[in-house]
Amino acid sequence: MLRFAVVACILPLLSAVASPDEVITADGRKLVGTIAGETEEELTVLTYKDGPVDVRLSDVRSRKAGKSLYGDFEAKKGEFEDTADGHLKLGNWCRDKGLTWQARIEWRKAVELDPENEAARKALGDKKIKDAWTTFEDQQKAKGLEFFEGKWIPPDAIAKIRRARHPAQGWVLTAAYRGDADAAFLESWGERTKEASQFMWELTEGQMYVAQITITDNGGPADFTIVNKDLTKAKPGEYYAITLSDTIEAPGKILAYTFFHELIHFKYRRPEHCDNCHHCIMSSDPTASRLCDDGDHKGPPGKSCWGAIREFHKKDMALLPLTRKAKLGPVPETKVIVKDRQPKK
Repeated sequence: MLRFAVVACILPLLSAVASPDEVITADGRKLVGTIAGETEEELTVLTYKDGPVDVRLSDVRSRKAGKSLYGDFEAKKGEFEDTADGHLKLGNWCRDKGLTWQARIEWRKAVELDPENEAARKALGDKKIKDAWTTFEDQQKAKGLEFFEGKWIPPDAIAKIRRARHPAQGWVLTAAYRGDADAAFLESWGERTKEASQFMWELTEGQMYVAQITITDNGGPADFTIVNKDLTKAKPGEYYAITLSDTIEAPGKILAYTFFHELIHFKYRRPEHCDNCHHCIMSSDPTASRLCDDGDHKGPPGKSCWGAIREFHKKDMALLPLTRKAKLGPVPETKVIVKDRQPKK
C-alpha cells in the first residue's frame, strides 16, 4: 500500500511537466508511462500497466518525450466524486484508457471508503472467505510470491532476472592527483587500478571489478584523491588510505588491498573494521586475503562484509554467496581515461 500512496502523491505534479513518455532499457524492455523521479544513478518510470519501475541510468538505451496519459487522468479525475462509487467509476475509466496501475489505485480507494464494495473488490482480485475479505496482494504473499516490476513472481525468479541484467558490479570511478603530475604518473595509477580490479574480481568470485576510472591532476571532486607520488602510505605512519566523507585520500603507489578496502568503507558506508575476522580484508590485518561472508564471519559488526554488500545491492542485483570454489574467467577490461591536464606555467 505504501507504493500506491507514494505514487498517488506524485501524480498531481506530473501534468505540469513535460516528461519522457517511453524508455528503452539496455536489455530491450520498453517502459511506457512518465518519469516520476530521477537521481544521479537511476530514474523511476511510472508505467501505465505495471506502476513504478526503477531503472539504472546506465541501463537506459533511449528516452523519448511525449504526451502522457497521466495528464489525461489529471484532467479527468475532477469529474468524479470523492466517494466509493466515484473512485470505482474513475478506476473503470482508467482501465478502459489503459491506465491499469492507476485503475487499481482508484479501486483500492473505493474499498477504503466502502470495504464491502463488491465491484471494486472483484476488480482488484480480492476474495471473500466466510465473512472476511482477503486482498489480492495478501493472496500472492501467501503463495510466497513477491511484487516485482508489476508482477507477482517467486523470489528466485527475481534473483535470476537481476543477475541476468547485472552479473557483476562494474565500478566507474574517478581519481584526482593533488598537484601537478605528468601523464606517466597518472597512467601508472591506472595500472594500479587494474591490479585492484583483478584483486576485487578474485575476492568476489567474478562479481565485482573496476569498469572505468578517470584520472586527472585538474583537481575537483573525486572518489580517490591521490596525495603523493611515490609512497604506499597516504602519509607517514598511515599505511591505509584515509576515508573521508567525500573522497578517499590515497597514496601514489596504492596497493590493491588498500584500494578495495577503502572503496568498501567509502561506497558502502561501513566505517567499522572487521577485526574479529583476521582473514577478511576489512580487518586491520594486512595479510588478509578474503572477504568474510555469512558462513565465516565472527563479528562484530553484526553482518558479514560480503553479506552487507549483497544487502546493499539487493534492490538491483543478486550477488551470490562466496563459495571459495568458484572457477573464474578473465577479469573484464578496465578502461583508463587520463584527462587533459591544466597547462603548466
